[in-house]
Amino acid sequence: MKVKKIILAILLATSISSAFMVGCESSTIDMDKKAYTTTEVSKIKKDLSKKISKAIEDTGLRVAEVKSDGSFVLSLGNLEYSKEQPKQVLNYSMTLDKKKDKEILFIQCVKDYLKDEKLSKDDKFIKAIYNIFKSLTDTNLIEKEFFNEVEKIFNQGEGNVELPDMGDIHILVKEIDKETKILELRLKDEFILK
Repeated sequence: MKVKKIILAILLATSISSAFMVGCESSTIDMDKKAYTTTEVSKIKKDLSKKISKAIEDTGLRVAEVKSDGSFVLSLGNLEYSKEQPKQVLNYSMTLDKKKDKEILFIQCVKDYLKDEKLSKDDKFIKAIYNIFKSLTDTNLIEKEFFNEVEKIFNQGEGNVELPDMGDIHILVKEIDKETKILELRLKDEFILK
């Protein structure tokens, strides 16, 4: 009986000390979160703009509107929207938040599809989100593997695409009404300012 009490006491002491260690560890991680100068953030903005622009140009698409902060809006088809052309757009921005203590990066690529539509390997939008995904990550995923994973979720109707090395990037398929669903790549990240 004494042995059981001693083992129980050791287990209790270990779990309490582990809880304290976990609590200390998580607060250390928060304290170690990197802060950036405005010069560093400006360099990050330029680098991201170049990477994303190259990813788009490599797909054969064009930027429709460039904004003064280095962000842009992309038309993934003709510059004019017509009823025959599905809505497809990429928004990229990096803006100062209201408290002026961090810059917020936001990337959103969205295209509307008819619910019964099949994905095509020649779809420039999928090539664009692959190129953007590749430019933002250290992935070794080839375009065919990327397409297969996106197509699998697309054919299911809705869901999140799970890929290696995604980080904070989300790729999802979502039904928006009885006739339409969207394919979307989204990234939101924060850069804390010194």
